[in-house]
Amino acid sequence: MASTRPRIYFLKQDRIPISTEVLEVFMKILPVHKKCAIVLLAMAAVVPASAQYNNQQQQPPMGANGVTLNAQLVKTGLYLFSSEGSNTLLRLSANGLILVDGQPLTAYDTLRARVRKISDQPVRALILTNSYQSHIGTNAKFLEAGARLIVQQNAKQNLASDSPPGGAVAPPTMTYDKEYLLRLGGVEAQLFHFGNAHTNGDTVVYFPHQKVVAVGDLFASTPNPDFSAGGSMVGWGPVLAQILKLDFDVVVPGTGPMVTRLELDAFKTKIDTVVSRATELVKKGVPKDQLMSQLKTDDLGWHLSFTGDQLDGFYAELSGAK
Repeated sequence: MASTRPRIYFLKQDRIPISTEVLEVFMKILPVHKKCAIVLLAMAAVVPASAQYNNQQQQPPMGANGVTLNAQLVKTGLYLFSSEGSNTLLRLSANGLILVDGQPLTAYDTLRARVRKISDQPVRALILTNSYQSHIGTNAKFLEAGARLIVQQNAKQNLASDSPPGGAVAPPTMTYDKEYLLRLGGVEAQLFHFGNAHTNGDTVVYFPHQKVVAVGDLFASTPNPDFSAGGSMVGWGPVLAQILKLDFDVVVPGTGPMVTRLELDAFKTKIDTVVSRATELVKKGVPKDQLMSQLKTDDLGWHLSFTGDQLDGFYAELSGAK
């Protein structure tokens, strides 16, 4: 026998219960113009509440440790998570997930929660574009969860020689030399090492079907070669020239917003200009301690201030190239 219990309606904004009997009686005793007024007021109350809800949803969530990760869709099946110090690229596949670069250790729980909002599949591979702390802090956690950790073989050596505050870094499970093709669940990611630039172990990750390339720290507001990790200012331009041979229209740096192909090309032109000018100064006999003061970069929008080991490395490679 069907239940005779009255049905209950809720006003969505405040969750106030109103039975059907009360609602019918109330509407019958009101004039038509007052009924219309009530409907309009209810609509007016709900719209601001919905707008407020949408605005809250668009704000990036903050983890329990205070880490905030912004998430955005790059292209179909490809997402970017950004913190102040690092970008993490997520590629979906039919058989698990691919990540390009991790985050600092304290951001693991926040990153994992953000990934699970998009897919509950496991992370099968974590690719590192270099051995910097901002990218590798979550290595151990992802390894424990079953992911493969893939780096260029020079980056593995850099990781082994590093002594981070939190202790030894989890070693990679796979390395490559010049290039490697990763296939997973119908998805393809091409890994390239085109030479020494920011470090001697930079990895470029190319997603041909999306025409997206992740370049790590090979693109930045200003070039910052790490000579202690085998970096090279002279080799940076040729590395970017190889990247520009790929077919892409979106560039994902190791940190900061995405850029276009034209912006990467302009960055290469500036580096080539700096190296050319610096080489000419060394050829003219400008001593090391005067190189940076005589090297013109203000017209490029850069203020390079190489000192110490960085200046030593830059001057040494310029001397060898003259």
